Amino acid sequence: MANFEKSLLEDWKVEKGLLEIAFTHPNQTNEHSNIENFERLEYLGDAVLSLLTAEWLYENINEEVGILSMLRSLLVQTNTLADIGNDLGLKKYLITSPKYKVTKTDIEDCLEAIFGAVYQSTNIEKTKEFYYFLFKQRLEHFKKEISTEKGKKKILKQTVCEQNPINQLQEYFQKRGLDLPIYSLDKKKGKEHDPLYFIRCKVVINGTEFSTIGKGRNRKSARKNAAEKVLKKIGKIK
Repeated sequence: MANFEKSLLEDWKVEKGLLEIAFTHPNQTNEHSNIENFERLEYLGDAVLSLLTAEWLYENINEEVGILSMLRSLLVQTNTLADIGNDLGLKKYLITSPKYKVTKTDIEDCLEAIFGAVYQSTNIEKTKEFYYFLFKQRLEHFKKEISTEKGKKKILKQTVCEQNPINQLQEYFQKRGLDLPIYSLDKKKGKEHDPLYFIRCKVVINGTEFSTIGKGRNRKSARKNAAEKVLKKIGKIK
């Protein structure tokens, strides 16, 4: 899309300061402590995206809650968001260290941060318009495919592969009324343009503490790795 940044400012009324934050990679904060990165906006945008996708599924797909949750995970998975972000040319807007190699997860995080910026700058209705502007074609294709038994089986098979361990772990603890998992940065290695994060995930079940450390090239992938290890420890997945 030509000049997506201009469209965000003029058409979607995103505040310039928030947009700059949405484009700022966390490694910029590591180098310049006075610069705010997109992590907080990404956190907000992730929740907004999840809500809007859940609402669309509720209104358009007549399935039980368990299947709706699986479908939501598939619609906002890394590959989907990274594809949309690449179509928008987000890589050229990202502010990162000079030698840093942008990953799919970075594109995903940036897009989520943009949703957070749109929501903060406007309201949920305007953000919903923005959501359908970007997702409409994919949602229509998804609805058409799942309407057939063959298409439904194909999609549900994909959801098994694309389950997000962070979401799985959170749902596991929410359903049992337990304290939610706690994630913390254990350490970080490597150069600024090629970092390796080590994230600790700690949970408590019936007084027993389970703790694992996941690693990844960014914080999100490290959290996913740590959550997956906890799930294996407690026997949720093999």
